[in-house]
Amino acid sequence: MEKSSHDPTSGQGLEIIGIIIKALASALKKTKINADNIQKIIGNPGVIFKMIEGLLDGTLEAKLSPVKLLSAGEIIKLEALDGKDYILKAKETFKSLIRSDFKELELDQSGPATIETRLDLCEVTGNGSGISIFGGISRDLDKIIMTQAQIISFCQKYPNLLNRVSPTLFLMKKGNTYYIVYVSVYPEGLCVGANLLRSDDMFYARHHYYVVIPQLKYH
Repeated sequence: MEKSSHDPTSGQGLEIIGIIIKALASALKKTKINADNIQKIIGNPGVIFKMIEGLLDGTLEAKLSPVKLLSAGEIIKLEALDGKDYILKAKETFKSLIRSDFKELELDQSGPATIETRLDLCEVTGNGSGISIFGGISRDLDKIIMTQAQIISFCQKYPNLLNRVSPTLFLMKKGNTYYIVYVSVYPEGLCVGANLLRSDDMFYARHHYYVVIPQLKYH
């Protein structure tokens, strides 16, 4: 059988082994584990195998995502949209403030048309960066992006599902770059802003952010 170009090389395998050894050494140092607990692990190696397999095939990543689903059993959907609407001209929807981020990040343009889309509403329940939050939901970020027109439509159609205390987060994309759009609810209306999706922007569980994404099959 011909070897796939995507198969890991022996060098990559050795690199993974080295990372696992370092992780175990760090855990042994930090957790003050005793000999009895070590023996329990030795006697049940399948747990370790499953964890490593989960990290490699993505199933553990999904379980470790710092979000929980709020909308199970609830139908949240947007109709098909032509994509022509964009946030900078949606002043009637975002009456409080449209931040200058959209102009500075050159997000002042229409997007693609979209079909009818079902959505999930989630809550951030663990500390994490934007990348760990959205990447934990799906390793393929393109599956969970929304267009500006869809974000506008959601805010118009489901204002009751927006977080009243902390921002509600959406993921969007322009070209090859991903952005987090955040919508806050103020007494005078909605406020909307945007940031680049980065690994150094932290979102903390104590703020109970909401996240809106297109519905994934595993839900």
